[in-house]
Amino acid sequence: MSVTDLEKRKHKILELVIELYVSTAEPVGSQFVSRKLRSSLSPATIRHIMAELEADGLLEHPHTSAGRVPTDQGYRFYVDTMMETPSIGPEQREQIARRIQPVELDVDQLLAHACTVLSEMSQQVGFAVAPTVKQSTVKQIEIVPLGVRKILCVLVANEEMIASHVVEIAEPMSRDEAVALARFVNTELVGISFSDLLDSLERRMLTERDSLYHLVKRSLDILQHALSTEPEERFFLEGAKYVFSQPEFSRNPQQAFELLKGLDAEDLLLQRIRQDITADGVRVRIGREVQVPGLEGCSYLMAPVTLGEEVVGGIGILGPKRMDYPQMRSLVEGMGQCVTEVLAHGNAR
Repeated sequence: MSVTDLEKRKHKILELVIELYVSTAEPVGSQFVSRKLRSSLSPATIRHIMAELEADGLLEHPHTSAGRVPTDQGYRFYVDTMMETPSIGPEQREQIARRIQPVELDVDQLLAHACTVLSEMSQQVGFAVAPTVKQSTVKQIEIVPLGVRKILCVLVANEEMIASHVVEIAEPMSRDEAVALARFVNTELVGISFSDLLDSLERRMLTERDSLYHLVKRSLDILQHALSTEPEERFFLEGAKYVFSQPEFSRNPQQAFELLKGLDAEDLLLQRIRQDITADGVRVRIGREVQVPGLEGCSYLMAPVTLGEEVVGGIGILGPKRMDYPQMRSLVEGMGQCVTEVLAHGNAR
């Protein structure tokens, strides 16, 4: 028998162990694999191959069981080299499109809604990273007095993203002054990226010596305050109940507690997810690759969301490592494509 045939056998048994463990949540023994293979391989031969897979770091023995379960490395090998991901079926794609398209929402609301839908369809935690105005350019700025020393500053970005902030001001502002200030900012600042907005106004202050100086200064004060409270991204997380109901966590209070701590560390999770938001398709992070304390027993899959040629966010699911990776990858990819299509057709504002 050639080395290639031996390797194929090992890969087939690894694949079966992963599939059986995903479906049963129980360590997999050689007898179970033998019945599934329906071949001439004896349980003893299968035990020998499983021992080799364990020596390779792809399987491991739980302490209280004679069966084996996949390791992080085993899942990674399966996802990278063995897994076949079916394209999302037309019925499921239609279901996704039907559930997210009828809503007239802005970009972050659309992603929040899609996150909830994805969580329900996958029975996992759904998450989404949505852009804010900070990542775009100025389309319009509205300034509305709410009182003598309080105004509403509405920031509208080119992708129709909107952010509104109530700003306390040191000097009173009349409605006429608000109109003049809005006229100034919408004449001078449209088309500038929000990330460069404050620097642009500060440079302008150094050169202005006439009546515009006061308008530049007031604009800077107001926009500085508004943008200081605007996040870089918005992060949505839905459906933790689905993961807590999985056997890994429902049977083990300590693991459930660790999972809760990990999900509460949203800043750490967002920081990790942000690194994977690229245009390269679905990213899969398994176990310790998630790099968030408490989530070592979980994996996540994420697809990019694009507007034009720019990646503006991401959407995905997080669940136990023992998940149906082909099905979850297909679902996440389909949701990312559908959200991107909604944005492309202008159904989100």
